[in-house]
Formats: sequence, structure tokens, C-alpha cells
Amino acid sequence: MRKSPFATLTVCLMFCASFVLVGASYRALPPEIPVLRIARAGWVIWAQKSPFIVFRVPLMNLIHGVMAAVMLSRAQVFQNLERRRAYSNLFFTLMFTVALKSDFEALEFLVSSSRALLRYEGWAAFGALASVVVGLCVAFICSRGVQLPWPELRLPIRDWIILAGLFATYLAIVIGSLAEGHRA
Repeated sequence: MRKSPFATLTVCLMFCASFVLVGASYRALPPEIPVLRIARAGWVIWAQKSPFIVFRVPLMNLIHGVMAAVMLSRAQVFQNLERRRAYSNLFFTLMFTVALKSDFEALEFLVSSSRALLRYEGWAAFGALASVVVGLCVAFICSRGVQLPWPELRLPIRDWIILAGLFATYLAIVIGSLAEGHRA
């Protein structure tokens, strides 16, 4: 099931917006950026501000979105219209969720770069968390019409290579981020 050009354009613009927001806040960001926060353990890993450290967040989200788009592109293999619609809605919802989360995380950068906006930092973090929780719930509801296994889904080698490359890139970003970080 193909999504409307408007829906596809909206998701693409949402991913672009996160890069624009992070870019707009880059100069005003503090010299150290949190790379990993584990609130329950009471510690944070910090890294020196650099384009890699700052732009890794929207890039990682974009990788997730592209992975969802690759899976979404295979919807036509489902002959049953209801299963095709459920599969399509599942991966489109996941792609939209990642784009929305990316925008909220970019807003966190923007908020943390301005003293006047600092009081909204908690709201941006809450928005990111809420978008993931709500998005996953909606995706779960959408997936009820296309329970696993998906015997009709056979990914071509090209898609396996794309997904493996995206996953390897994601892991490299995570490892690189942690390598540049230090515990507070």
C-alpha cells in the first residue's frame, strides 16, 4: 500500500528539520555534550562538542527511518490486501515515530543552547519519550493484521546489504560516540 506523497514528504521534512534545528543550535551549545544518560544509575557520559557528537543524534534517527523505509518498500509482496495494509501501516508508523522523536531530540539541543528556553528542556525530553511510547503502541495496533511470521516477505540481497550497512553504520556511530566520551 503506497502512502500519499504528502505523507512521505512530511516524514522527509521532519527528518530534515532535526538536522536544521541541531545545526541552528550548534554554535551556542556548551563545550561538552551528554552522549549517554542513565538516570537510574546516576551517571552520564560526556564528550567534547564536535560535529560528529552533535549531529550523530539526527543521523542515528535517520538510519532507523531508512531501515523502516526499506522494510516499507517490500509491502507489495503481500498479496492479501489486509495484510499488505497492516504491514505498510506498521512500518510507516515506525518511520513517522522515528522522525517525530528526532525532532523532539533536536528541540532538546535547541533548548539547551539558549538560557531563555532552558525551562522547556524537560518538555522536549518528555516529547521524545512520549513519541516513542505512543508510536510503538500505534505500530503494535497496526501490526495486529500482519502477525509474524511473514512467509510472503523475502528480502532481496540488495535489501539485506542495505540493512546490514545501515546497522553497521549505526553501531560504528554508537561505538565512536562512546569512545569519545568520558564519565562525569
